This record gives sequence, structure tokens and C-alpha cells, in this order.
Amino acid sequence: MNADNSKILEVCLNADNLQMLRQNLAVVCNSGARRIELCANMAQNGTTPSTQAMALAGELVTANTELLVMIRPNTHSFRVDTSTLAQMLNSIEAAAAHGATGVVFGALSIAGKVDAPVVQALVKQAKQAELTCTFHRAFDAIDNQFNALDTLINLGLDRVLSSGTPWQSGLGAAAGIERLRALVRHAGGRIEVVAGGGVTAENAGALWQTLAREGGPLSLHSYGGVHKAQDQVSHSALEAILDATD
Repeated sequence: MNADNSKILEVCLNADNLQMLRQNLAVVCNSGARRIELCANMAQNGTTPSTQAMALAGELVTANTELLVMIRPNTHSFRVDTSTLAQMLNSIEAAAAHGATGVVFGALSIAGKVDAPVVQALVKQAKQAELTCTFHRAFDAIDNQFNALDTLINLGLDRVLSSGTPWQSGLGAAAGIERLRALVRHAGGRIEVVAGGGVTAENAGALWQTLAREGGPLSLHSYGGVHKAQDQVSHSALEAILDATD
């Protein structure tokens, strides 16, 4: 957890093309970004990367950069049945074996709330492997996010990723700034809020400055804002976001 509230940029990388992933890892690890989220299938908002991609990232990531692996077997829904849970537990084990420092997952009940038994099982598996745990943007599909935040804290999550806007609304963190402020206030330093969705050099500075006033652990998450064509990380765009939060 980002206990000192220092500025952390988390960069999401698509793992579908291993050659491009290798290039992108080199760019990000030599920048000031301190965290990588590794995903496959970003056209569908991210799924579990291959073990080959995990291994490559684990090999190339530098000691001062955290490596988080997405644990999401499919894009059908945020419901997790018994067989899907087994897949996710196995993927957490694989992520740990290939050098990850954390995992990213989410699960909702049929009522659209945090699926506490499933999340508890995932957290237990991750913590046994000494991995941090982030609840992904399934959080933005929850109606009562403040109750959900308390649930995640009680379950031992380290971070929660949110844009502050409804899931699949097409809106990003800049539009959700007031909700994000309220979430950071409600968290009260008990969990790190990761603000993501449309984070760019144009809005990163304002997002950081506004949210940091609320106190507590905080980070920014960017995918599209640091990429150019064909999922290649733009060094200049990455540096511009980092400069914007100085």
C-alpha cells in the first residue's frame, strides 16, 4: 500500500504480443512509473495474461517496479462460479511463480454486490503467496460503493480501482472526480484508491492534486493515455503524465 501518499503511476500493458510487451516493459521500467498491471485482451477490458507473458514480465521488470497480474478468466460477467474460481486460484499461483508482486481481480454476487466468499478465497490464496490484492473495475458496477468499500477493507484488499463513473458508461476519472474524492474520504487511509479510466497528461495533474487533498493512499492508472498505435507505449506520453504530477 502506498502509505506515504507519494505519487504512483500504474501503467496497464497489453500482453497479447510478446515482442511488443518486451519493448513496452523496457520503456515503463526505465521511466518513473512504479507499477505495471499486466493484462491480455485489452479490447475487452482485460483478462488473465498467458503464463508466457507473466514469465517475460517477471524476468524483465526491475526491482523498483511492482508487477500486478490481472486475474479474470473471461469477459462474460463479474459473476464467479465454482469452476471459474478454481481457474482464478490457479492463475494467482502462476502469477506468484512468475514473479508478480500483486494480483488484480473482482467478483460480484447476483445482487450486484461484492461476492464476499469468492473474494475472501482469492485474497487468502494471494496473501499466502505474499501478493498484494487490487479489486478491479467491477467496483464501478456496484450501486452502493461506500458499503462495498467497507467490505473490501474488511476482506483485506490493498487497493480498489475506480473511475468514479458507472461501468461501461464511457466516462473516465476526470468525469468521476467528485465520486473519487468521496471514495478517498470514506476510505480514510484504510485502502489505496487507484483512479483510472482516461488518465492522460492533460488531466493527470488535476486528478492528483484534487484527490491528494482528501488524504490517504492514492495512485493513478493509465492505459490509453500512455499508448499510441498498436499498443506501443509512447515514451513521450508516459513522461508527460509523470511530469504533470510533479
